[in-house]
Amino acid sequence: MWKSLRQLRGNLAASPNRIAFAWALRGTIATGLPLVALPALGSGPLSNFVVIGALNTSMVDVGGSYRSRLTAMALNAVVSPMALLLGNFARDNGWIAAALMFLVAFASGLIRALGPAGVSLGLTVGLTFLVGIGVHHHGGSALEWTALYIAGGLWTILLTLAFWHFRPYRRLEQEVAAVWEETATLVATARAFAGPRPSVVRRRRQERLIAKRHQALREAVEKALSSLGYVRGQVSGPGVTMAQFLILLRAASRIGAAAVTLSELPVQAEDGPERAVDVRARRLVAAEELETACRSVAAALLAGRGEVSLGPMQARITELIALLGEAAGEVLAYAQAIRHLESAGEALDILYGSGRAHPRVHIGVRRPWPLADTLEALRAHFSFRSAIFRHASRVALATAAGTAVAHLQLAHGIWVPMATLIVLQPEFGGTIDRALQRTAGTVAGAALAGLMLATLNGTLVFEPLLIVLLFAAFFVLRRRYGLGVTFLTPIVVLILATADTSPWWDTLERIVDTILGAALGLGAGYLLWPQWERERLPRLAARALRANRAYMASVLKGLYDAEAPAELGHLRRTAEIETGNAEAAFQRLLTEPRKHRGRVAQAFAIVIYLQRLERHLIALAEQIGTVSPPKEAVAALERLLEGAQDAITTAIETDQSPSPCPSFDEVLTHLRAALTAADEHGHGEEVAFLLGRLVSDTASLHGATTRKVARINTP
Repeated sequence: MWKSLRQLRGNLAASPNRIAFAWALRGTIATGLPLVALPALGSGPLSNFVVIGALNTSMVDVGGSYRSRLTAMALNAVVSPMALLLGNFARDNGWIAAALMFLVAFASGLIRALGPAGVSLGLTVGLTFLVGIGVHHHGGSALEWTALYIAGGLWTILLTLAFWHFRPYRRLEQEVAAVWEETATLVATARAFAGPRPSVVRRRRQERLIAKRHQALREAVEKALSSLGYVRGQVSGPGVTMAQFLILLRAASRIGAAAVTLSELPVQAEDGPERAVDVRARRLVAAEELETACRSVAAALLAGRGEVSLGPMQARITELIALLGEAAGEVLAYAQAIRHLESAGEALDILYGSGRAHPRVHIGVRRPWPLADTLEALRAHFSFRSAIFRHASRVALATAAGTAVAHLQLAHGIWVPMATLIVLQPEFGGTIDRALQRTAGTVAGAALAGLMLATLNGTLVFEPLLIVLLFAAFFVLRRRYGLGVTFLTPIVVLILATADTSPWWDTLERIVDTILGAALGLGAGYLLWPQWERERLPRLAARALRANRAYMASVLKGLYDAEAPAELGHLRRTAEIETGNAEAAFQRLLTEPRKHRGRVAQAFAIVIYLQRLERHLIALAEQIGTVSPPKEAVAALERLLEGAQDAITTAIETDQSPSPCPSFDEVLTHLRAALTAADEHGHGEEVAFLLGRLVSDTASLHGATTRKVARINTP
């Protein structure tokens, strides 16, 4: 049994879940030890303030550089106890409590401008203020509560520092490793297409699964790029670390594109069924080796070792060449994959050295949150033109109203403003999603808490079960918020319990108060200066089109120069991110009330054609070096496409019809003739087809923005 548990822990710690596992383990020790040990030592209900301090300080540790995380935790250990004192001061006067809640919540919302750590810190300070209002029967004075809270925060900080020493938080390596794991999963999913031809229904299911896994890979790449950008902004001085991580991300993304291509290639049976069976078998083996190689890169990143064996993969490609020839689609796709695996191996060797363990990649950072920069960032948002300022005002008014409601003789009234504070998000779609998850999680968690208090309280299994729930909450909270709330609610119920009343009646009251707070948050999000996605989508769509235009110019230049420009990878990533942002905004738009969505059909068309343009550009980039089109003709096509796309971008931003779309027929006909005239391997025909797709996508975007009655930002 113990061997199995150690093996499970080792598997978790050596996987992309290592961040969640380490955070959950550290948070469970920091919070669970005082939760269990202090009451056993006779400290009584006062020990709950140590638990609150430890829990909140653990929650503030949201990632980033070591110094920024330590700064956020230290600020929580200082500012939150002050909020606890304020809450205790105002707890008997509803008007004072509501006024102070307004100020605390406004500051908590405005500090969102400082990034993820600011969001978490602001939320924690607001919740601690509400704890000061709602806790009455724990004994001791407010100063004792404050001292115990600070003790819990310091204990967590010390424990965190110890974990950093023994288990360094290698965020960049772990998130890039997660990208390679997603790539391996995509390859494994695509492998199913190499088997016998499935039925139409089964193939559609496989295609949907491929699309889902490809989207997961893109999201992982975007998350890793965001982390790289955050850390790069804190780096002082030059270095090669970031460049190598970008190479690794680029390689993983392109191998993912190759996997999607492989899933679309049919198995030719022209030479008979026996040959088709042989081709399928070879493709399956090659896909297995590619998946293994991708997982090896992920393991190398996590272990800090630079060795990845590509011998088996190269052997499979040699077999495919012997069977199908060098020009076969399967061979080209696998050859592309192994080129990027070789790039990944070189990057690992530069980062860690061949075969040598390297416990961490050292990155020097500047002092986080400098006072002058912090004040400037907050001052820049101190205007109603700022979405963050409007959000802070909305949160302040809604939670102040919830705090006033909490004083209407409600036994568990602070659950109303707590739910409101947690639920409210800058965009209404996010508020709906958080409200549903928060409400469902609290209902399930409160029911679980009631069941535990009614049946297990005082038994030997009660406290171990709390520890298990605490670990589960930390492990899933950032990825499955509703499930995390379910596991965390029994802990919060135990901490805030104030009377020996019926656990079932208390459970019902908490559920009702949470639903009331979530409803108040939804009402505030809808009525108080909402920012609808139809207002943001035109700007995001224009940015996506500009990014794709820049990527297109680089691809076309590489096409007639027969060499990929140095900035091609960076431009592709930018195009992918901006197109993904526009797509995410459209998905959020669909969650908003129907009358505030604007012209959904037109918005859908623009997003779809942007995705198609990006996809065709990526496919065209893979053809660089395979053909030699006439430079003058490609440059002429580039000018026409750029002019049309510039007009479309302006039309989207200004809500006007674009200038008439130019004719592409003459230059496209000339290019097709030149590309197919001396085409021995079929590459010219493929390039001509993709150039036609660029023209078609641009013309479709032009048509989607031409009609004035179909504006995406008009209700």
